[in-house]
Formats: sequence, C-alpha cells, structure tokens
Amino acid sequence: MKIDKIKVYSFHVRGKTEWLVLEIESDNGLIGLSELTTSNYLKTSQLIETLSAQLKKILALELCNDQQIKEILEKNERPPNEDFILATTLSGIRSACSDIFSKTRSLSLKDYLTDIFSLSKCSSKPIPLYANINRSMLPDDDGPTDRSPETFKYRAQNATEDGFLFIKCAPFDQYPDSFYKSEKFIDEGLKRVSSIVKVLKNSQKLLIDCHSKFNLKTSIKVESLLFEKGVSWFEEPMNPKKNSSELIEIKKSIQGNLVGGEEFYGVNEFVKLYKSKALDILMPDIKYCGGVEEAIKIGMELNKLSSNSFSIHCPSGPISLLGSAHVTSALNTKLPLEHAVYEVPDRKQFIIPEEKIINGEYCLPGGLGLGVKLNLDKPHKLILNI
Repeated sequence: MKIDKIKVYSFHVRGKTEWLVLEIESDNGLIGLSELTTSNYLKTSQLIETLSAQLKKILALELCNDQQIKEILEKNERPPNEDFILATTLSGIRSACSDIFSKTRSLSLKDYLTDIFSLSKCSSKPIPLYANINRSMLPDDDGPTDRSPETFKYRAQNATEDGFLFIKCAPFDQYPDSFYKSEKFIDEGLKRVSSIVKVLKNSQKLLIDCHSKFNLKTSIKVESLLFEKGVSWFEEPMNPKKNSSELIEIKKSIQGNLVGGEEFYGVNEFVKLYKSKALDILMPDIKYCGGVEEAIKIGMELNKLSSNSFSIHCPSGPISLLGSAHVTSALNTKLPLEHAVYEVPDRKQFIIPEEKIINGEYCLPGGLGLGVKLNLDKPHKLILNI
C-alpha cells in the first residue's frame, strides 16, 4: 500500500489533557489509526513537526510490512530510545500502518498479529484490566481537584464496584515543593494508600505508581511500608533511564515487584533492561515502544525470560487502549492491562462502536484491524492535514 492522506486530530479531554490521534489513509481507501498522546502537551508542535518529517520518508513508497517501515524511519536517526518525541512519532506511524496491513488481509488486528508472529491462537475472552484512578484526579477545566485520602478512597470504591480487581494510584503526586523537601509527602501519600486499602477485599489488589519521587534510601523505606499494607506492585520509585544502578539495589532489598519502563523504545532495550535485573515487570507502551508489532516482539522476548514480566502501560485514550488490548489478547498475557478510569464521563463515545468494558474487562469489537473509527461528532481540532 501507499499512504494517500494523513490527518492528526486533537480531542480535548480535561484540563491540559488532549488525546492526539493519527489517521492514515492508504491509496486503496483503508484507514489506519493510532494514538500520539504524550504527557508533555507543550511539545505538541514539535511532535507534529517531527511526524511530518518522518512521513515524508515513506509517502511515495510501496509499504509492505512493519519491518520495512521501521528500517526506513530509523535510518540515519539518533536512537529513538534517546528521543521521546521521535519514539512517539515512529510508534504512531508504525501502529497506524499495522492497522491498515491487518485490514488489507481482512483480519482483526489481534488475528493479524497472531498470524504474522506465529503465536498460539488467542482467546476470544474479554481482557482483564486494572483501573488507573490517577487521571480522574488531575486538574480539570476548572483547575485543581480534591486529592484528599477520602477522594482516593471514593475513586477506588467506584472501581471496585465496577468490577475491577486491581486499582492503581499515584499517592505521592501533586504536593507543594516544601512537602518534597521535608519528605512530608511520604506520610501524606501513605494516608491516601491506607484510605484505599480499607475498601479492598481479599481478591482486590492495589498497585502504586511513584512517578520517580524517591531516592535509593526512601524507595526501600516506602516499599517496606507499602508491602505491609498488601501492596506488591511498586512502580518507578526512580527513573529507569537515569537510575538503573539504584533500581538494581532497590530490587535486591524489597519484597514486592519493582515495575516500570514505560518510556523505552525497541525490543532490544527492553530485553537489556530486564536482564540488568533493574525491574521485575516491564511496561512497554505502544505509543512509545515502537508500536503494536514491536510490543508483540517485546512480549515474546520477555515471556521467554519470565511469564510474569510483561504488562502494557496505557493511561491514555480509547485508541491506545484498543491497540493495547489487541496486543494483550494476541500474546495471551497473564498480567492485566492498564486503563485510565473516570477521566471523562463520555470516554466510550469517542470511538464507533463505543468502547465496551464490562466488570473490569475489555471486550474487543468485531471487524477488521482495530475494529473502530473515530467519532468526529465529538469536539476536536484538525492539527495536521496532508
């Protein structure tokens, strides 16, 4: 196929959050979608500029598969693992093209992935999710929201009532600078954790994302306190790209699982990260790791090392979650997939057919490729149109 048209849509969600969606149309009229959302919305213009430059490399070419696109886009570039905007751009292009490739072969994306990677036939069962309540407490259009222990408890209770067996939160975020200097944020964050633990039943688990708020000493101290409360998922107390040696020491000293790796690109980087013994569970994000096919390669390689070392990172919009669900299903992954809950009440309506989540599990749509189209009746901006 050849690329015929390119569009990028921006959907306002809440506060500073925008879901950016890439839409590629092939010369035979097939549409491929992927999500380009990053956590730094100030860099959207740089992202679009990088995307336009990368697409120029392949616009006139007959595109056959993901490996061809990967080799062309990465040629003469600095390593994408060292450039987050470049990694996001390449991942988005590759995922959108994979959506088209699956449609060309009249297959759903999960069946296409299963076929080309010779995976065992995937289950048709819904995909278990864990509820990330973090984004529901970020500032909204009216400004900062309440982040008291009671609000954490309320959001977690919502999630348990909706059937989620796993709840993730970031209890150590968004305190005044003085709290971090004095380490008061640790005690305050633990109060939020305690409020959630009170509403959990035996089969329900709490996952903690630290967003690199700690050092070596405080990481070990806090993990011990969390483990006492039943928390065995300790995510990125320090940054894996900057503090791998410290994470190796932390991993030796804690009882629970050390988790992270959401901003790495490429299967080789993930294998190297796991073999370094810095983390127990790695979290590739299809928006940054190289796209859906690269995520499959990562999952296959990690599963050779440990059957419980792979869980996709996805605190994003419906397109990202859907692509991640296809990957998770194709790999028959044991660990649940991340889902950002309660961020916006009409989330499911941003795609057609609507996103379908029942009792904490994702139900894949029928149809070819991803199986959905964008609902352009939702307010949006067209920020790239080629």
